[in-house]
Amino acid sequence: MSDRSMSMAPHRRTITELVVYSLGLFAIQVFWGFNSSTMPLRLLDLTGSAGLTGIILSSAGIFGAVAPVLAGSVSDRAVTRWGRRIPFIACGWTVTIAAICALSFAESAAAAVPLTLLLYAGFFSAVGPYFALLPDITPEEQRGTASGIMFMVGGTGIISYLLLGAGSGVTDSHTPFLWAIGLTAVPVAAMTLGTREGDPGGHERPALGLIAGALRNHAVLSFFMAQVLWWTGIWMVSSFFVHACRVMLGLATGAAVELFLLFTACFVVFALPAGLLGRRLGALRVMSGGLVMLAASLAIISIAPRQGIVYPLLVSAGAGYAAVLAVSFSYFMELLPPGRTAGYMGLYMACQNGALLFGPAAGGAAIEAFGPRGLFAGAALFIAAGLALLLALSANKSGRRH
Repeated sequence: MSDRSMSMAPHRRTITELVVYSLGLFAIQVFWGFNSSTMPLRLLDLTGSAGLTGIILSSAGIFGAVAPVLAGSVSDRAVTRWGRRIPFIACGWTVTIAAICALSFAESAAAAVPLTLLLYAGFFSAVGPYFALLPDITPEEQRGTASGIMFMVGGTGIISYLLLGAGSGVTDSHTPFLWAIGLTAVPVAAMTLGTREGDPGGHERPALGLIAGALRNHAVLSFFMAQVLWWTGIWMVSSFFVHACRVMLGLATGAAVELFLLFTACFVVFALPAGLLGRRLGALRVMSGGLVMLAASLAIISIAPRQGIVYPLLVSAGAGYAAVLAVSFSYFMELLPPGRTAGYMGLYMACQNGALLFGPAAGGAAIEAFGPRGLFAGAALFIAAGLALLLALSANKSGRRH
């Protein structure tokens, strides 16, 4: 290896440095807690329609499919005194936090819609460069540890918002927004000030070249197609979970938030064991098992929506979701061509977030057509379809090898 290549290789990070970097995912998970609990309720109050609320929330899919790839691609070629990624992360979060503040004062759907679009534009412009920063600052042999710490710290973000912010709207409609602002602004500031980028080295290809390469990679393309299906189901139920539980089980908002907190806590608890199990038993096997658990749990909730049954089913669903989220990324990493980690990570996120274009709209339509039970049944069908496609494509791939 040349001296130049060695100088460009990122150095090993201390545990403290990895925790500081992980504060960025803490803020991201706070945002998803806000988006899954407070945002739908706020938009429902302003629009009076689950279908229209779903369409507005689905606008996240447009930005989620495009912004991470474009922002990541531009940041690949950016040269500033603060690094390549940090300026995009800071600017994106500044726009996001300003939009959250303005949304707390919105009094009509006409005012909320452009602010929601601004919210998602800022958020996804920050998210792409944030995840692209991980391979920039950590050597390859440390990325497993870095990812584990990142998910552990990040998981506490959504739990923090659900405990502190989501249920506080019962007494004051502005309080959840204040919690969302505080729980994102502080960790983002700590992360951007405390993370130092190394030598950027070479550049990735432009976004269009990256997409063209992915379209020619049949294994990656097949995974993307299956992922869009199961993420559509996940976004369906997560966007309206609190509202659906309130109506279906006759719960107050705080009690419905507690159910979502139970699901999230199970995800955090099972994420690390699921990742270790994936290494031991194989990523595809554990990921498929997680999809089965998630789809089956949601389907049973739709058939027998009683509070005593919902609790153990949410534990099962949380464990399944942990297996999907923790293991699918490692499975995806096995499909990547050498040297393209950061660029393909943007496409991975684009497919995951692009499902937001369909998920909330489908969820709102399911509620209006069939009630809350239809939401859980429809989500289970999409997740099962993604699993079936994944297994069919994997079987076809194995068949071609023999």
